[in-house]
Amino acid sequence: MQALYKKRELENGGEDKTSELDKYEDEANEDFVENFDILMWWKVNSLRFPTFSKMARDVSAIPVSTVALKLAFSIGGRVLDQYRSSLTPKIVQALVCTQDWIRKSSSQEDTKKIEEQIQELDMIENGIFIVLF
Repeated sequence: MQALYKKRELENGGEDKTSELDKYEDEANEDFVENFDILMWWKVNSLRFPTFSKMARDVSAIPVSTVALKLAFSIGGRVLDQYRSSLTPKIVQALVCTQDWIRKSSSQEDTKKIEEQIQELDMIENGIFIVLF
């Protein structure tokens, strides 16, 4: 039986080389439905798209806060009111870290350092070495 399977596989050009992404992109678009349930769609199609369904599950599990980051932590102070205190400590930590990363990544000093490092890497790749004594 296994020999027949291998023979058939060779006749058909080997294994199916179509990736899950290709299959997903080739799918026809769903018709518009007023109350479309995306979670149910992924549940139904999880056998056809196992990797994407797991990714969709993980992304859908991320809690969404209705409190805007700028509103929650305005420059006016870090006073927690009833609305802000409804956030879990983990979400507050994520918001604060994200705000810090955004501020840090936009500093001109860091941008300058990154540009210098890119230039150094370009020189190294092109065979231009700077020897410091």
